[in-house]
Amino acid sequence: MRRATLVLASSTAAAVMAGALVYRGQAPPTSSADPPGTGTEQLQRAPDAELGPDSTPPARNEASAQNAPRPNSPNDSRGTARRGPERDEATTRADIRKSATEEVQESYSLLLEDLTLTPEEREALVALLIELRIDGTWARGSTWEIRGREIPERERHDRIAAVVGAQKLQEFLALEKNLNAYWETQQIARLLRRRGVPLAETQRTGMFEILADVNARYPYTRPPPELDVNSDEYIEHTLWQLDEFDRHVIELAPSVLSPTQVVHVFNAYEAMSRDRISSVETQKKRRDEDPKWPKGGWFTPARWNAYVTGR
Repeated sequence: MRRATLVLASSTAAAVMAGALVYRGQAPPTSSADPPGTGTEQLQRAPDAELGPDSTPPARNEASAQNAPRPNSPNDSRGTARRGPERDEATTRADIRKSATEEVQESYSLLLEDLTLTPEEREALVALLIELRIDGTWARGSTWEIRGREIPERERHDRIAAVVGAQKLQEFLALEKNLNAYWETQQIARLLRRRGVPLAETQRTGMFEILADVNARYPYTRPPPELDVNSDEYIEHTLWQLDEFDRHVIELAPSVLSPTQVVHVFNAYEAMSRDRISSVETQKKRRDEDPKWPKGGWFTPARWNAYVTGR
């Protein structure tokens, strides 16, 4: 697997790093957006709000949060697929609501700060976004099935406009185009707060602008349709893109963050890269050792999971 060395834009930060900036990946084929399966025990969602679908196989009754175009963001759990006792329908419905609530709170909290709403409008909008996620979620057990549905764009827009009005709907949709950047900014802010070097307001704005710019310049694209979803080439395409995204963010981060903050952010991105590679290599090994091991695409650890941030 090719190794790509990160080069920091700040000589001070580069000195602090002491030459340890190494990411792993392989050059991608040409592409076009379909995040891979993203971990275990999550809730499969029908695509909505222009957010790409996930390839987690339905037969395993797992999760796939679709909160942003880039894979593995916002609330995916860590690790590869596991087999365990089947949950009943009532427990699953409770899990769906809990997951949807956490996803909306994680994904939209910073965005809503940039949208002028009354407290009542904000509360109603958050509640609606949660319901839209629940409506678009499905799960299946051996004796039951919860059938989610794809929410038509017009229906989604009409329901949001009914809560906040037509003008604020347009403002919301414009901000939502950068939902992934809002979410990742929040993860970085949380990490640095835990490390005792919190972001100043100007730094948080600067990191958001960097993330929005990198997302726009290097959007996640699907592997070529001719690639088998279970092939090494398919997952390498995704791993490479994630590492390239992280690399570009780290290169720009020293223009906003202090050297100490850059070190913490780099360490988190590097840990995520190592974790992804370890997960994929484990899956490859299991497939080689067990011909009956189910093949339903690839599972990768969530971005900014508790393992990475130390929560």
